[in-house]
Amino acid sequence: MEATSLLQSFAIAKDGRVVSVDEVERGQACGCTCPACRRPLIARQGEVRVWHFAHATGADCEGGAESALHLAAKTAIERAGGITLPGLSVKRTLTLPDGRRGTGEASIPETWIDFSEVRTEVHLGAVIPDVVGTAGMQSYLIEVGVTHFVDTDKRAILKGLGNPSIEIDLHSLDREAWDWPALEEIVVHGVSGKHWLAYPGHEALVAQATERARAAAQALPLPMLPPEAPQNAKPTRTRYWPDGRIVDLVDFPFGVVLWSPYDAQFNEVVKAWCRRFGGRWQQSHKNWLFPLQAKPFLVAEIGKRQTRPPGANA
Repeated sequence: MEATSLLQSFAIAKDGRVVSVDEVERGQACGCTCPACRRPLIARQGEVRVWHFAHATGADCEGGAESALHLAAKTAIERAGGITLPGLSVKRTLTLPDGRRGTGEASIPETWIDFSEVRTEVHLGAVIPDVVGTAGMQSYLIEVGVTHFVDTDKRAILKGLGNPSIEIDLHSLDREAWDWPALEEIVVHGVSGKHWLAYPGHEALVAQATERARAAAQALPLPMLPPEAPQNAKPTRTRYWPDGRIVDLVDFPFGVVLWSPYDAQFNEVVKAWCRRFGGRWQQSHKNWLFPLQAKPFLVAEIGKRQTRPPGANA
């Protein structure tokens, strides 16, 4: 949005309020000033062009329309005493060692927040958010962008504060002029121009989406590989002694079977391997089935726990 494409729709009245051109007297009788340069304005309320403010000198100041819109947006939040926060969705894709691939998603919905207190231009160390809204023990940081937006450095600082932070982008919603209803719909109630700068629960959403991706991959059928030996060939069985327990790995054409006597503690370890490598418990056989591609990982993990079998010479 270029400065010349946006008309000045808001100004500062004699009593200090932010007002729209729709709610003041015509011409110089409006008694308004520009929030950028503090010079007198006139209210142009003709029948041809959209109503707007203009500088009484005839030469509009640079940035006057943007400054007025920015100030009005903050005022709209103050007047509403709350705001609709945008939703947030996180997607993750995970591929198991056997090639099965799943995608998971975790999200939060759009949410209306009532503020017990709304403050503007609050100094928070190295940053000054446009608006700080308080709800309970939580402070929400709100930035309004018209022509200037949060850069990478400021975003990192906001994230470091640990507060939920959003930015409202008015630049992308290109309009020649604004009024209170339109501004309140976008800034207060809508979400089309809003995005998260920092969401404290983002890592939890990522973890949730990753686990859902893992579950989706594990729900797929195990890949079937052609048998490499005759059907009546005896499978190869290798015995290990992790942590003094008996563990057998049995090679089949369709996968690797892990068997061990019941041990609640060791079963929890095997369950973790299942989540990682895509294995599952076979109730009918009382063993664990893993894809063939998981064998190197299983051997490595068991090897970390390998001990000498009972009675073996030191």
